[in-house]
Amino acid sequence: MARADAWHDAVAVTTVLIVDDDAAFRRLAGELLEDLGFLVVGEAGDGQQAIAEAARLRPDAVLLDVHMPDTDGFSLARQLTRRQRTPRVLLTSTDASAGPTATLESSGAVGFLAKHALAVTDLRPLLGAAP
Repeated sequence: MARADAWHDAVAVTTVLIVDDDAAFRRLAGELLEDLGFLVVGEAGDGQQAIAEAARLRPDAVLLDVHMPDTDGFSLARQLTRRQRTPRVLLTSTDASAGPTATLESSGAVGFLAKHALAVTDLRPLLGAAP
């Protein structure tokens, strides 16, 4: 364990919180992010849980679904990016047209990416990982 902690301290690893109401998607996105070198520190299935986990875990980045059961991702992104320690928020959805530019810009998110494009997009620049 000490060896892993020393490695983590020596290497800049971007921590990520995955927020999506679909547990299967959270699992797959987590595997994808970890394969890219991110450290997935937590998951949330709704907006309230996302706010609590973001406060507790203080992730560097949040992968956030636009369509949540108790709120929309744009409103949640605004809440997350107005905190003292602001994570980079990347919005996502199965609906490729769910990220209108004006709404996206006012949300504080770094961008929007359709879920089907996650596996073929280099997420490191969007989520803030070192190359």
